[in-house]
Amino acid sequence: MECEVESDGMHYEGMCIRPPSEAYSILLQVTLGCSHNKCAFCGTYKDKRFTIKDDKIILSDILFASKYMKRQDQVFLMDGDALIIPQKRLMWILDKIKEHLPWVKRVGAYANAKSIKMKTPEELIELRKNGLGILYYGVETGDDELRKKITKGSDAKTCIEMGRKVIEAGIKLSVTVLLGIAGREGSVKHA
Repeated sequence: MECEVESDGMHYEGMCIRPPSEAYSILLQVTLGCSHNKCAFCGTYKDKRFTIKDDKIILSDILFASKYMKRQDQVFLMDGDALIIPQKRLMWILDKIKEHLPWVKRVGAYANAKSIKMKTPEELIELRKNGLGILYYGVETGDDELRKKITKGSDAKTCIEMGRKVIEAGIKLSVTVLLGIAGREGSVKHA
């Protein structure tokens, strides 16, 4: 695939959200929105219909980063759930990062129970071997009643199983729990 580097920058659409630990990473928007986009507490991607960005745009952004972002040694794949990208395409993205950004030491992305469940253990290992070093997983709470109320889309048991699956594949897992989401009365169950 032939692609030109656009001198006017990366192709970002909407607000860019990333974990605090990815503050100095190259932000590569490979999807728009969130594949789940039903969490009651989150309005981040409500204005975006979930789509995977075109390969030419992704490659153009990687080429731009190769020219102008040589100090950053990490890449964060945005938006809300890049792990949902089909394996072959995600591997293509990681291969292009390795080819054009050889100094990058780690690639990270958001994930949810559904996207982790869709990957086999072997696919997760393949992703790790090709640069995916960390997944950010919004567990939010271990209370199944509260998980239904906030429409997380999975139960606590599945959440734990999917977290273990990531760890067993050798990928670092960063878990988010929303403190206070249950209020005082539900804080013990939430914990």
